[in-house]
Formats: sequence, C-alpha cells, structure tokens
Amino acid sequence: MRTKKMIWSTAIGLIAVILTGCLFIRPQMLALSIDLSAESVGGVKIGENISSSSFTGKYQQPLDKQDNTMYDYYEWEGGLATASINNGPDKGTIMRLIISGPDNPLTTAKGIHIGDSKEKVLSLYGKKYYKSGEQGADIVGYIDRKQNLTLEFWCVNSSGEVAMIRLDDAGVR
Repeated sequence: MRTKKMIWSTAIGLIAVILTGCLFIRPQMLALSIDLSAESVGGVKIGENISSSSFTGKYQQPLDKQDNTMYDYYEWEGGLATASINNGPDKGTIMRLIISGPDNPLTTAKGIHIGDSKEKVLSLYGKKYYKSGEQGADIVGYIDRKQNLTLEFWCVNSSGEVAMIRLDDAGVR
C-alpha cells in the first residue's frame, strides 16, 4: 500500500514538473535553426550602429524616440523602427529592427514586405519555423542559433497577411 502511494505521488509530482516546464518553454526553443546570416530589414542588419555612416547615410535623423530601460526605440523616415542599446560601450548597437504600417516599402533580404501572405513567407523561408501568438497576431518565426537571430512575421486577419516584421538579436527581451 505504501509503495503504491509513493508511485502515485512520484507520478503526480513528475506530471506537475512537466506541465510547469511547458509553461516556460518559449516556442523558439523547439524550432530548428536556419541560416539568417544574410538577413536584413530595409537593408540594415542587427549589430549595426545607429551612429555609423552606413546607417546615417540611409536614415539621417530619427523622427521619434522612446526611452526604455534597456533600449532606445527610434522611428526613422521610410518606415523603419529600431531598438538600440542605450548605454555603455555598445551604445547605439541595433538589437531589433521592425517594419510595420500600410504601404511600407521596406523588405527583408528575401523580399517579404508588409501585406505579403503567410504562404509567401513559408515558401521563401521554409518549414523550419515556430508559431506563437501575441496581440491577436499569428506569429511565424525563424531562429538562427549560430548567429543568435530571430526573424518574426506577425500575420493578421483570416488571409494571414503580414502586418509586422521583426528581426531581433535573440537575446532581446
């Protein structure tokens, strides 16, 4: 009788640990890695600096700035938004690139832009993706573990139209 109780207690404890673990697993952890080393958004790559001549040559002065505890978020003419490190020796290093909004002309390296279909994303980037959801969007994401990058396509409405594209350093919170 005592052994049976111990087995049940152990089984219930193990199930509780597994269920708790599932709550904390991010979808990116389960996805297979793909090569995103050539990826950019609007011709800009993660790791560039907003003060570099290559960046300022394209985007000059920011239109808007929002301070955050870890990153400065900027909006630039032409539809690009960035999150960059806000202090220390890496100040200005771009950690996140975002494009959104109707009629945004910017694209990913493979040519996906706002308004494209989820099917087009899958045909160009492949089946090694993770899925998640946030703020009513169906998110299709890709991860490059070697380069430490994630690329997400936020799709909306029944047709799965791309409404936002985010290229991140995978460590961004």
